[in-house]
Amino acid sequence: MHQTENVNPMERDLNNLFAGIEALSAKIDEINERVDYLGAFVGMEINDKESTEHVEPPGQLAGLTFDIIEKIIPQKDANALRAYFLKVLSLFRKYIKSIVIFGSSKTKTGMTATSDIDVAFIVDDTDIQKFTLEQLKDRLFTKMAEIGHAFSDKIHAQAYPLSEFWASVIKPNPVILTLLRDGVAVYDTGFFVPIQMLYKTGNIIPTVESINANIENAEGLIMLAENVLTSKLTLDLYNAVVAAGQALLMEFGYLPPVPKEVAKELTAVAVEKEKVLSSEDVAKIDEVVKWFKKIDHGEIKSVTGKEFEEKLKDTKDVVGKIFEVLDKLREKKGMKKPVIDAELLKQSQETDNKYMQKV
Repeated sequence: MHQTENVNPMERDLNNLFAGIEALSAKIDEINERVDYLGAFVGMEINDKESTEHVEPPGQLAGLTFDIIEKIIPQKDANALRAYFLKVLSLFRKYIKSIVIFGSSKTKTGMTATSDIDVAFIVDDTDIQKFTLEQLKDRLFTKMAEIGHAFSDKIHAQAYPLSEFWASVIKPNPVILTLLRDGVAVYDTGFFVPIQMLYKTGNIIPTVESINANIENAEGLIMLAENVLTSKLTLDLYNAVVAAGQALLMEFGYLPPVPKEVAKELTAVAVEKEKVLSSEDVAKIDEVVKWFKKIDHGEIKSVTGKEFEEKLKDTKDVVGKIFEVLDKLREKKGMKKPVIDAELLKQSQETDNKYMQKV
């Protein structure tokens, strides 16, 4: 508004105030453009060309407190974290509620020069409809880890959906309580710090339900451990002796018998006819097969560690003996010896481990 000398002092002051408001509004618009971070969230395309542009939050207005990072993390790692957080925020700022450093990187307990830097992202999942909670968590973990590796191998990121985080506060979860107890928020939208204050002032109290849930979880893990020992691991031994025995019989030109007939056929062929195994070798196979069948039929309810170790030793002994026999038989025939694909075996074991972790 154009001012003239006829304008009274009050009106002039109002004009100046309005002009100041307009200037402030323009500055806010400029700031919003700077923090109008690019990309979308899980399941949406990200424009890689645009996302590589340098985007830096305007100080405290973005909630990112670098001074805290540098106080608890060595300078080199602090720089890597700073760049990492800026990258994550440039892609997902709309969804990031808080970024928290926790674990040894904060408490210094057991921390070494090669220790991981534990970072937790609390991510708003309330408008994500495309995925289940588990799918979302998997995608979040993968994406955060992928970005982190570009800046430092020491960054170990965890992503917690907001809905799960709230549920863990209402019915206290030990992992989330550790985060509240030891964590330092380096980026917060006014969300994590107030909850942390509630926790530290004793206003987040474990419920009966959460206590019961932990007891049930402990009992369930014991049952799982017992089941793994009595079912999964004993089944592995059973399959090992049966497969090895069948392989040896096939090498001699016989069709593989059913598991319960393996010991009988080996006695006739490998012990009495070909004389490559001893009666004791076959007895070990027979014992493992019968042992597992009793477990499978419920005649044996539980297995001790000592029992398993004894059967494991017998299994390794007899399978090793059969492998040596096959080596010699192939050598006599001028054929290649059987080779164990260690890499394939490793992949199979990793698949089994992942399965057991999900059970």
